Amino acid sequence: MAIRKQLYTWELYGDGGDGSSLTNYPRAGESHSIFYGDFGIVQAGKQTGLVKENEFVVIEKIGCKPGITPVLNVDGGGALTKWNPNMFVNIVIDTTNYYQDPQNVWASGVSGTASPYPRATKEMPYYDLWPPIYVLPHQTVDIRYTMFNDIFNSSLAGVFLTIPTQLLMAAVYVEYTSYDGTDALMARKLMQLGIPVTVGSVENYRRLLLEQKGLETDTFEHYLAAIASEKKREEKQRKNQGLARHETYGSAD
Repeated sequence: MAIRKQLYTWELYGDGGDGSSLTNYPRAGESHSIFYGDFGIVQAGKQTGLVKENEFVVIEKIGCKPGITPVLNVDGGGALTKWNPNMFVNIVIDTTNYYQDPQNVWASGVSGTASPYPRATKEMPYYDLWPPIYVLPHQTVDIRYTMFNDIFNSSLAGVFLTIPTQLLMAAVYVEYTSYDGTDALMARKLMQLGIPVTVGSVENYRRLLLEQKGLETDTFEHYLAAIASEKKREEKQRKNQGLARHETYGSAD
């Protein structure tokens, strides 16, 4: 059994050319995977995000490089020194995307302006998914990005001459917690009981089970009462955290 906090990043850098290579940069409006897509730094083998039968995954935060208007900087030699990708990031579970438009059809996702990575200021948090997204065994999770500033057409228009290899063109950030073995079983049980799956709630569940070992007649009823108390504690903690965050932002303004 294990609980692992995981961070996953995807990045796209310049190729040293003039930006006209369709094999190195995505076109505007196209959706691509950060796991097995054709662009940027992807994992070896380009595996899909299949959750195994003994796993349970909770996605908590996502973000991408911010930008709205096609603001860019070019040095005296025509080399690009800044690029705002105007990108969006979405989560896809099997064939269902997390962010949808009002007609419940495909949408590009949350923008880097709303959920920036890297963070532009110290006070600005990553976009916090609440409730978090649960990925169950045998489900496939994918993180897909879309950029709306066209590198290819900007190159054809002569906006810049070269894109240096050290220039970060786009980036995506994902934070999630992976539970496996008995921890995954406990996470699923908490989900069924309507209790948010967190590291703390899973560890408290394990502690309750160990404390109640050996009980026979009243174990189940006692356990349900303890779980109901734990659920109230989690809700109160979440409310207090929200109030604290609100007060922090209010003082900053």
